[in-house]
Amino acid sequence: MDLITLRTILLITLSVMLLIVLYQRFKRKVNAEDLPALAHAELRALEVAYHPARLLVHVHLPDDQALFTALSDDAHRKIHAWPEELLHRGERRIERELPKLESGTYHFEISTATQRTVRRFRLLH
Repeated sequence: MDLITLRTILLITLSVMLLIVLYQRFKRKVNAEDLPALAHAELRALEVAYHPARLLVHVHLPDDQALFTALSDDAHRKIHAWPEELLHRGERRIERELPKLESGTYHFEISTATQRTVRRFRLLH
């Protein structure tokens, strides 16, 4: 084998190895920073019901967790907060009565010790 062939083989293998290392680092970074944690509560559905005005919330909890819920206006200023509630794991349906509000856009917040999820909804009278 001559030196030019050896040099070409080394250049190709080093390039491939560099690509593999970069891909592994990228994959590790994405898994660490961008993927959701498995132990978080999942807000699956949010519905507005009327007479009286209330929110119907469908939540999936992977573990027993204390759940805090709040209501914010369109500028994310807190309007109302409900007491913290301990819920058991599994699918849960929560009903929250709304305070007297005008028609408009609002945000419903659900949070646990490790996460915070905000969902937007419209209230029409």
